[in-house]
Amino acid sequence: MPTKTTKKRMPPVAETVSQTNLGWLGGTIGFNLRIAQEASVRTYLRSVADTGTLQWRFAILALVHENPGMTQAALGKAIKRDTSSLTPALDDLCERGLVTRVRRENDRRSYELRLTARGRSTMEQMKVKVQAHEEELDQLITKDQRARLIAILRQITTGLSDE
Repeated sequence: MPTKTTKKRMPPVAETVSQTNLGWLGGTIGFNLRIAQEASVRTYLRSVADTGTLQWRFAILALVHENPGMTQAALGKAIKRDTSSLTPALDDLCERGLVTRVRRENDRRSYELRLTARGRSTMEQMKVKVQAHEEELDQLITKDQRARLIAILRQITTGLSDE
């Protein structure tokens, strides 16, 4: 009589990682920062799945909302991206009717960025979801830890900045 074979169930990724000896890598800032960021992004993407907007595109919408008329160069500097990597994202947001580019009167080589009415509405809808995501993160750390973490992340950014 043939024996029945069963598929071995794979453990969840988190269980696999916790059972893996990370050695010296487990004590590095870069590795842990990347793992935490990826976990946060996965959770974020689930919360905004119906909008089809990636996390850093929301950052673009939020920054343009807070700084109407900012240039692409100023936006790139704020989110630490060069203009060449920012252009496709802005093209996408413009094609979706969320952002407009308007030539500057005093500098015909650059454009002012502004949210459209649809962009403002989308940004506000996403802001609610992002705030819910932040509240989820707040369940994991205290307010003091949050403030320290943000200060440390800014310190790392400033310390490693090319500027």
